[in-house]
Amino acid sequence: MSVALAAPRRPDWSLILPVALLVALGVVMVYSSSAYLGSSRFDSETFFLRRHVLRVLIGVAVLAIFSRIDYHRLQRLAPWALGGSVLLLGALLVAGGEGVRGANRWLSIATITLQPTEVARVACVVYLAHLLDKKSDKIASFRDGVAPACLVLGLLAFLILKQPNLGSTVALLVTGVTLLYLAGTRLRHLLLLGAAGATAAWVAVLRNAYMMDRVEAWRAQWGSGVADTLGKNWQVSQSILALGSGGLFGTGAGHGLQKVFFLPDPHTDFIYAVVGEELGLIGTGLVLVAYAALFLRGLKVAATAPDRFGRYLAAGLIVNLSVYVAMNIAVVTGVIPTTGLPLPFLSYGGSALVVNMGVVGVLLNIASQGESAPRPGTVVRATAHRSARA
Repeated sequence: MSVALAAPRRPDWSLILPVALLVALGVVMVYSSSAYLGSSRFDSETFFLRRHVLRVLIGVAVLAIFSRIDYHRLQRLAPWALGGSVLLLGALLVAGGEGVRGANRWLSIATITLQPTEVARVACVVYLAHLLDKKSDKIASFRDGVAPACLVLGLLAFLILKQPNLGSTVALLVTGVTLLYLAGTRLRHLLLLGAAGATAAWVAVLRNAYMMDRVEAWRAQWGSGVADTLGKNWQVSQSILALGSGGLFGTGAGHGLQKVFFLPDPHTDFIYAVVGEELGLIGTGLVLVAYAALFLRGLKVAATAPDRFGRYLAAGLIVNLSVYVAMNIAVVTGVIPTTGLPLPFLSYGGSALVVNMGVVGVLLNIASQGESAPRPGTVVRATAHRSARA
């Protein structure tokens, strides 16, 4: 199958710059937060840094490739991508994978370690964009418009939840419901889906002891009980301590103390806490500004995409990315119970980093084919379906 390349266009620096700044800061903070851990476990301060830099380079290559491939090709590949994701998630459940704290999330293929959930979340967005584009005139009907999307979301959510991975499940469902909203789904259908998702999440918490422990620890952190700062609340307590001790300007890059075997996962899920301690409120604030700039630009790319599939695809990708950002920072600051989600572009990681760079590449391609300003009457929300609700 031939691959169509988009015509060369001027680089969209409003998309590239925030990502470049976050990735560059991520390299610095991964080294700062993992040097002690690498020295202790692998006799090398640069053990994690070298692997992270390699994955950054792979991610840059993936970004460049997807920025040149016409995003319409993804619409044709959507069913295959979805099917492949289901097979990978199924293989993970059947064969088992590399487990961390009771969850099997990584599948080893030869010398490559892959996290199928990272592939599945993007494949799901691509397929939903394709599906909602085809069924745009039936979206007011639950049976003909909403139900097919729910089947896809439900299947992937079930497979991810079985790992178990509640955080990624919630992020996937929030993204799916947002896409359905943008497509013009009736409000009562969205409320029904929200209630079903919340019920499934609560049942998962009740059936998994470690999830319930995290919920109870979170409640205790906010006064509904006695906080176990030396046990269940240790991770969040150390994270908040790191953020608070940074003050306005921080202790300086490399001079933080919480990463020295006090704060678990300082280079992965809790890297934002290390940023807060070493770069202070200014550092964490600039990180938020970079994410906000990326989010707003992503929405504009969606609004100015040349067709409905492009609008849904861009909106779904940027929403999914932003949900991961919001949930990670909410965990680090103790706003929601702890869940294992990396911070996009900053956290140490393989699958997540490479996939997120690919997402930016797709956004760049959509932006290159979009108009400089929205066409009259063009909005992300499918306003044509608002009248159908009346």
